[in-house]
Amino acid sequence: MKKRYAAGLALALVGILSVCGQPAADNTISLTPVEETTADQSGRLIEYNFSGHRSEAEGVLFGCYIWDGSTWQKDEDATFGLRCSATLGSGKGTIKFERDGDAANANYKIGMDSPQLGGYAQVMDSPERNSLPMEGLTATVAAWEEPVNGLAVDTEIPLLVRVFRTDGTIIPVSIDAFSEPENSKAVQKSVYAEAYTVIFCYEM
Repeated sequence: MKKRYAAGLALALVGILSVCGQPAADNTISLTPVEETTADQSGRLIEYNFSGHRSEAEGVLFGCYIWDGSTWQKDEDATFGLRCSATLGSGKGTIKFERDGDAANANYKIGMDSPQLGGYAQVMDSPERNSLPMEGLTATVAAWEEPVNGLAVDTEIPLLVRVFRTDGTIIPVSIDAFSEPENSKAVQKSVYAEAYTVIFCYEM
């Protein structure tokens, strides 16, 4: 079951960007990309570190979106999360996207590990992506590259966008393709595109 992606995300991202580089308020999360992984557009490994600022978040929810040719559609079947008995508080952890193999359309395994929230891993399988023709298939990946010092609880942020083409060419993509797909040539000219988000949440 799918539902239309909420257009209000662009405004949420403006709020996120406005706190970059400023002292973080209580009940927020810092999210720091590991630069050597997020700069690699092959996307073999994308890694983030996170830490809480007296955060009341009790869980982490990962969302999956598929581009339908005109908008991002949320894949409810691929959305998953981890609810914990304790809050994040001032704890920390890591989030990793690891590509399972060398194929351009290989699945990602999304893993999270935190002493406070626990650990979890999920393989993101997609019959539609797996059925893409391999001849001439290319994939380009974008990740969030700037540290966020004050991510509010219950705020969605994109962590990874991956676009595919079948003519052997590559069009670089940016993480802004999630909030502004109409301005992304990579998304508009893709044969398949997917995006993954995260929400540190009060409730699951």
